[in-house]
Amino acid sequence: MDLALIRDVLDTQLIDRDGEPMGRVDGIIMSWHPDAAPRITHLELGGVTLARRLPRRLRGAADWLARRLSPRNGDPHRIEVARIVRLGKRIELDLDASRSAAHASERWVRDHIVTRIPGS
Repeated sequence: MDLALIRDVLDTQLIDRDGEPMGRVDGIIMSWHPDAAPRITHLELGGVTLARRLPRRLRGAADWLARRLSPRNGDPHRIEVARIVRLGKRIELDLDASRSAAHASERWVRDHIVTRIPGS
């Protein structure tokens, strides 16, 4: 199976073992050793990771905002690639979203931001 990392993985919806959404892939972590081919080790989620992908003139403000609004002080959440069950239009994981730090971030955003929006 051919896989274009940028096209097929970045911004793809992550789904836990119960079909619950866990966010989207914001970054890809690879390891590299001189004697071996590069290897994907983790998928990364988080506002700081997403901010790194923005144009340079927007990156600083987005990074500050992500750190300020994050329950993890901007630290990204990493998911080992060994947890991937299926790749497709969505990435299905062998994880329980309710116990994941990624889900904790989504709960924090819901509780501290979304609930304050009128009509939400």
